[in-house]
Amino acid sequence: MRKFSNKNWLAAFIILIVSGMFFMRAAQAGTLSCLVRTPACSGGEIEVFEMQNTANSHAGLPASSYTNLVCCTGVVGLGNSCSGTYAVALKLSGANNAHARQNSLADYAGANNACLSVPGGGSVSVGYSSDCAGAGYDTTLASMSASTNAHVGISTAYPSNKICATAVGAGSLTAGIVDAAGNPVTSPTIALGSVAFSFVYSTANGVFGVSTEKIRVNNDTGNPRWNLTLAAENGPTSFWDGTPADYDFNDPTTAAVDGPDPDSLGGQMAVDPLSATVTPKPGCDNTGVTLGSSASYSQAATDTITLLTAGASAAINCYWDTVGVAISQTIPKEQPAASDYAISLTLTVTAV
Repeated sequence: MRKFSNKNWLAAFIILIVSGMFFMRAAQAGTLSCLVRTPACSGGEIEVFEMQNTANSHAGLPASSYTNLVCCTGVVGLGNSCSGTYAVALKLSGANNAHARQNSLADYAGANNACLSVPGGGSVSVGYSSDCAGAGYDTTLASMSASTNAHVGISTAYPSNKICATAVGAGSLTAGIVDAAGNPVTSPTIALGSVAFSFVYSTANGVFGVSTEKIRVNNDTGNPRWNLTLAAENGPTSFWDGTPADYDFNDPTTAAVDGPDPDSLGGQMAVDPLSATVTPKPGCDNTGVTLGSSASYSQAATDTITLLTAGASAAINCYWDTVGVAISQTIPKEQPAASDYAISLTLTVTAV
């Protein structure tokens, strides 16, 4: 039987390093996406204009009873108004059964324009190109046969004359770690309890979100819905890095034994948001904000764990501070002691 003197083994102290692009403008504040749908736009999409057919078609404003609809989404507060902050996508010769011309030309009589709009403080632009992405636009709405007196179709109908657009909504959605006074913490860490060398697998426990390092989500966009998730910064092939050995964070094999995943490491991290407390900004409340379910990372099966979800009834122009998310990590038997083991995680908030 193998024997080890206690003096030859140090307790393993495990540090969880939380990193990421905290307090930066979130991508969900404006990546426009458009496509042609039949016979209706999906929930949350904005209809810009309609076409009788997918090529060589007359066009109409929304509610023209055509079945090929140009639908757009992805930007908070997106609309089809021709007032405020907007851009004209097409100028039409009539409300329906119409020919089209580009927005740089004079209006047809009656000014039946198809527009994209965003709230004040945002921006929107429409142009025409054979390569919308190459011209710096986010998306392609459709295409047209000429610059004026034109028929329209899907993007491939007239590939040399596509209708391109970019939009950015107002406001921002951010996630990060703040101290007790609400100031950003630049290098947040989570320390799991020290674990001594053992001939059987063991478990280290810790807490994500304490009074001096609170998880904060701030939403001042017009969209109340978002998800807050936690994942390994370097993806599912990440591991706890130590000297002289490592161990895994997403191997579901019992007793922290190495399983069938590509690496040769055992160990699994679990996250329990249900143990947490969420405190809203003064004057706001937790209506529509829900804690995620307890889950464990498992390579290719559970690479991301949801901490919080905000639904349609959640407030805007508010922030929420979360403390007390339970973290646990199984450690393989006979794991060598180290000064510390570390892994980097990324906290991400996404509009939905």
